[in-house]
Amino acid sequence: MIWFIKKLKNYIEEFKLFRKEDRVLVGVSGGIDSISLLEALFILQQEYHLKLFVSHYDHKIRKSSIEDALFVYKFCKERNIPFFYTACCVSVYAKKEKISLEMAGRELRYNLWYDLAKKYDFQKIALAHHLDDLIEEIFLKLIRGTGKRGLAGIPIKREDLVVRPFLFFTKEEIKQFALKQKLSWKEDITNRDVRFLRNKIRHFLIPFLEENFSKKIKENIKKTVFIIAEEEELIEELAQKEFEKVKIYLEGDLALKLPELKFLSPVLRKRIYFLAFKETRIPLFRITYSHLESLENLVTKSSKGPVYLPGNFLVYRGPGYLRFTKKLFTLPYFETTIKGEEEIELPFNQKIKVYKVFLETPQKISEFKGMIFSAKKLSFPFIVRKRKPGDTLFIPSIGHKKLKKFLWEKNIPSYERDRILVIEHQDKIVGVWKLYLHPEYQIKTFPEEGIVVEIVS
Repeated sequence: MIWFIKKLKNYIEEFKLFRKEDRVLVGVSGGIDSISLLEALFILQQEYHLKLFVSHYDHKIRKSSIEDALFVYKFCKERNIPFFYTACCVSVYAKKEKISLEMAGRELRYNLWYDLAKKYDFQKIALAHHLDDLIEEIFLKLIRGTGKRGLAGIPIKREDLVVRPFLFFTKEEIKQFALKQKLSWKEDITNRDVRFLRNKIRHFLIPFLEENFSKKIKENIKKTVFIIAEEEELIEELAQKEFEKVKIYLEGDLALKLPELKFLSPVLRKRIYFLAFKETRIPLFRITYSHLESLENLVTKSSKGPVYLPGNFLVYRGPGYLRFTKKLFTLPYFETTIKGEEEIELPFNQKIKVYKVFLETPQKISEFKGMIFSAKKLSFPFIVRKRKPGDTLFIPSIGHKKLKKFLWEKNIPSYERDRILVIEHQDKIVGVWKLYLHPEYQIKTFPEEGIVVEIVS
């Protein structure tokens, strides 16, 4: 099969898929496509000085799945290729996240490969998608609704990390290579299950189009994909440049500058959202048109959000920014009594630490991470708790103000307010974590003894 390897080398060099000395992780299921890819890269290993590794992901959907894993392991052992085995009950994850089995499996696999690449310094992740997969993906996206980005189908490489050397080979070409090399492989019976939309497209739609419209439909779509992919590359470069200009970080969360976003075209803005999804590891496979429209409303309209995204993420509009963060779940009401200098567990995997200090100068206050109260006023016991209806604060020159209104004025999103600690002493609020300290409880003279309240992980 000299022609097959020669064609593969042409694609590798044309699209710069590998560099010499690359450490390459190959995703291998045991099917004909991935086994053939591993065999082809093994043949080219010395020519490109590649170091090959294999990852097999056991979805635990079929009882015989362990046989596939053992088959891949044996194949790797015969060729002295290091082997990574990972197993997860994908059906449980799919049910938990309320997504399809196919989507759940893809999400878990990609998360694994990215983690392995980071941990073991792999320069490339090689996957065995081919031209038939590309055509199926385009029809799948058309049926479900997509933009131009979706019409580009599966990219031959992504972020210079994920590469697909077989993308422009047909399934038949791969099969001929496998037979010529006398390879054996495992058949996945789920590929024939027409309950899956992708399989309907594979077994019904594409054969129908080939028979009734054009025998060359795959080749024609391939040409279109080339044209779109070139344009996509340009748009992606422009988006990346703008993304670097508008992104900032707030307490570890990614945020986008709102004024700068408003001046960009909607096309670039939507590409920037995708770059933000990638950086925060929001599952791209689950992003829909409605998610993008909701984000657009945060930028162009008065909506403050939050916009809920897949993977328990959300985006909300703050003063001058859009912030991407993990979803915070509502906590049940809690309160704890502080009886002295001690360390106490909080409900959200943190601890509160209370201790006394002697402060000689005002500058000493900045040395402490928590809140500092005057020990003359704050005495034990006092209460640390979650906010509750009717809470009020004393504000000098104003009088009493509802805590709810105070938090709104401080631009604290509603879904973050339940995590803010309230410090109560003698039936009045004397502190709201990092936002408010009752004027009577502030240290005003020095030297003076203080009580420090800190949150520690």
